[in-house]
Amino acid sequence: MQEFMIDNGIVIDDIEGVMEGIAKLSGKQMPSPQTIKRFITNEKSTKFYIDDKCSCKMQPDRDTVYLWLDSGFTSSYGDPIMISLLNKGAGGYTGHFYGTMDSLAGSIGNFFPQNRRNITKNLGSLRIKYDNKISGRDHAHINDEQEYLIKTSNEASANTVMADLIKGLDITFPEVEVEPEPEIVQEVAKEEPGILMSKLEEEITIGLLLDKMEEREAYIDELLSIIERLNTENKLTKEKMQELEVKNTEYKRAFVELRANMPEHSEENKSESIGENIGHDLLGKKGRILVLGAASLDEKTMNGIAKQYGFERRDFVYETDYEKVKSMAGRVSYGERFSAIILGACPHKVSMLGDYSSFVEKCKNDENLPDTYETRTNSGELKLTKESFRKALEAMMKDLMEKRQEVLS
Repeated sequence: MQEFMIDNGIVIDDIEGVMEGIAKLSGKQMPSPQTIKRFITNEKSTKFYIDDKCSCKMQPDRDTVYLWLDSGFTSSYGDPIMISLLNKGAGGYTGHFYGTMDSLAGSIGNFFPQNRRNITKNLGSLRIKYDNKISGRDHAHINDEQEYLIKTSNEASANTVMADLIKGLDITFPEVEVEPEPEIVQEVAKEEPGILMSKLEEEITIGLLLDKMEEREAYIDELLSIIERLNTENKLTKEKMQELEVKNTEYKRAFVELRANMPEHSEENKSESIGENIGHDLLGKKGRILVLGAASLDEKTMNGIAKQYGFERRDFVYETDYEKVKSMAGRVSYGERFSAIILGACPHKVSMLGDYSSFVEKCKNDENLPDTYETRTNSGELKLTKESFRKALEAMMKDLMEKRQEVLS
């Protein structure tokens, strides 16, 4: 195993294994260790000191057990990939573990099973702290390694000593008068027709343009989600938020029109292309789905199933901790906005239950709650499995499509 030093006292003891793991999680080519080192040492808030309860601090203290380094890369589901090093004492950290926050927190729970409840609680706080901290970075993540290296190199070169000296010289050059050359009258040749691109070349060119537009659209959606969170914290005016949302809606409408004029998106193929993202499109720009209740599936599996119906990862909010459901259930009525709720196994008694005998009954009868879909097995048990999750998604999509038709008619 080859060691690689990130900073004084901070060492990855199996750099090749870590780079291969990051490539596998991110779905990208294996990155250079120097790129990750540059990101960790140059960007803000890339070091997170973690104790045995997954509580995070930005500076080490006597309770620190792990050091999580933000690699700069994200998983295929958009989660940051962290490198976990173990506290070796005297300010030194060494190791080679890597993964998302969820997987690393799970590993802490395996070593300290008595702290699992606190680990789950603190993991939610850590995600919020992480999102707030990275908002001050020049580059939140590395979406493209080569592009990141070029940008950071250009930024560094703009501040070199030579650049500062040249600016300080304040050199001005006299304007040189150039006498106009005598106009030469030439016989106007017959204009030859330009060489036109073939239909295949046109399709390839437009396809590349669409790919870039899709990347830009995803980036704008990410920014809007951050802005929406800041808006809930009263850090952004409601009017400004609405203005940004209107602009993003106009951008998406233009993108849809462009795709509609592509040969592969002609009328005869329209039904197939619409189906690719139909789930996400049916939710609307603010709609989200709350998955509430204990589940026998992990979030990655549920996201994979939902993707088959055209949903995106950001369309879902998961709360599958049985104890947290008790407080989360009451907040649904008055807090975050959801288009629908998918129910797994829930406690009968939750907060703000009112006159209802159970939360399931409240979801069925309370008009203030979104449409609710229970994940029932063939035996009628309320249990979130692959099959029951698919059935709930299918029923929800059917209702959403009917509502869309009512609006359009």
